[in-house]
Amino acid sequence: MNPDWLARIETLGTTAVVLMVGSMVIWHESVQRGGLLLLTVGSAVALYAVALLVCARRSEPSRVAWWPFALAGLVTGAVAELINARFLLTSELLIAAVTGVVIGTAHWVALRVWLGLTRRPAA
Repeated sequence: MNPDWLARIETLGTTAVVLMVGSMVIWHESVQRGGLLLLTVGSAVALYAVALLVCARRSEPSRVAWWPFALAGLVTGAVAELINARFLLTSELLIAAVTGVVIGTAHWVALRVWLGLTRRPAA
């Protein structure tokens, strides 16, 4: 089961934008704070893309489901915080996971809007 929306230019474009914006923001912070954050950023960027691909392949092929984006964000936020906290459970873990869900949801909304704007009207 391979969703048709997964390989569309709109999906690739919105994913690239989300990854670039996130990477730029955290890269700026890593210049200030050091190399561990750079490792965290690299891991988070790669993990988000892989998690989204794996989860989305299991979604219904005919529509863009919210859950793959939310789950990819949740996993990415939690893993990035674990790396940043040197694999200790901290109070920021929940905040990072929820932030990941928010980012994944924003990505999903942007994709849905872009797909809506680029759909050709029925003739």
